[in-house]
Amino acid sequence: MTADMKLRLIALEGKSPSDTVGERHDMVLLFDCSKSNPNGDPDTGNMPRIQPDSLKGLVTDVCLKRKIRNLLSQYHPDGIPRGDAAAKPGYDVFIRENAILQHTLESEAVAKRARSAFEEIVKKDNALKSRSEALMEDAFGLKQKSGLTESEKKEAKTLVRTFAEVKERAFRDALCDLYFDIRWFGAVVSTKGPLKGSFYGQIRGPIQITFAESLDKVLQLDASITRCAKTSEDERGESEEGGNRTMGRKFGIDYGLYRCNIHLSPAFAAKTGFTYYDLDNFLFALTQMFEQDHAAGRHVRMVGLVDFQHATALGNAPAHKLFEQVCVTGIKNNSDGATFKSSGSEFPRDLSDYRATAPGGTDGYSAVEGEKMKNVKARKIIWEFRDVPVKEAS
Repeated sequence: MTADMKLRLIALEGKSPSDTVGERHDMVLLFDCSKSNPNGDPDTGNMPRIQPDSLKGLVTDVCLKRKIRNLLSQYHPDGIPRGDAAAKPGYDVFIRENAILQHTLESEAVAKRARSAFEEIVKKDNALKSRSEALMEDAFGLKQKSGLTESEKKEAKTLVRTFAEVKERAFRDALCDLYFDIRWFGAVVSTKGPLKGSFYGQIRGPIQITFAESLDKVLQLDASITRCAKTSEDERGESEEGGNRTMGRKFGIDYGLYRCNIHLSPAFAAKTGFTYYDLDNFLFALTQMFEQDHAAGRHVRMVGLVDFQHATALGNAPAHKLFEQVCVTGIKNNSDGATFKSSGSEFPRDLSDYRATAPGGTDGYSAVEGEKMKNVKARKIIWEFRDVPVKEAS
């Protein structure tokens, strides 16, 4: 991390951007989708994902993490387009489109950074350092010195096993240092490459994202589309009555408001080296990942992002109690409580069909009032709702 790091969305209180995050964070994320497909299901021909029993829409955590990876593969952390330029140190992407992960794991860049991390670990342990200098020709390469006595050879053999574990730890640290998505979300890298079968190859990231589910039922759309041309002569066929047209389908939903939760563990942040600079860039990615991902068949918008910052690593309140304070409710007919006032049906039309309330302000942190929650600070990073009491909204 460099001294010119700039933070946009968090305020540091006596801490440095390069410090690892030391307190727990719980977040609520709300986004909506209109007349497009937020997350296609390959098992149903790319139809929008649906919860079969409730007919509510689903968006997987993998889909959301993909959008974060895509954003930071196109832009530097400072928001400048990357183009063909290399990623800034620590912000390369591990899970890339069509990548062979084994090739990445066995790359020269990873090996070089792992050797550096290995030397740093050994240097900090005086006992390991002295034994390495006395018995090992190349501790990272696990090579013993020649001309050792039998007792020294026996000691060196034992030392090799110790250094083998240190080497695995160094490779894990190298991957976390080079690739932000491993440092943030974790990865399983124990199947192929230098960490095959290793405990250190199962890296658990500090950020865990749940599935997003729509607050109400979503109405699936299935539109037929045509293209007035064919791909090749082979597609022409014998009959030309319909001309060179190609038929296709486009799926989506009419409207859906989705909600998911995000948890940040400081214990795993310490293991992967997740810093306040990373936290700031993660929040930045959340605010921009939909804005930079619009397509003809995908229009998703972030409408709510509330961060609950605890005062301690263990946290000062149960996450579910905090999440309950972010209340979003549909404006429905009082007669049945199931249909929306705007449409008279079970399906919402747009964001105006909802009202919401949440603690905290948009300009700074404010303490969450309530039993055992006064040490939790809430902040609305994004809030597109008009705050009204839930009773009024219902």
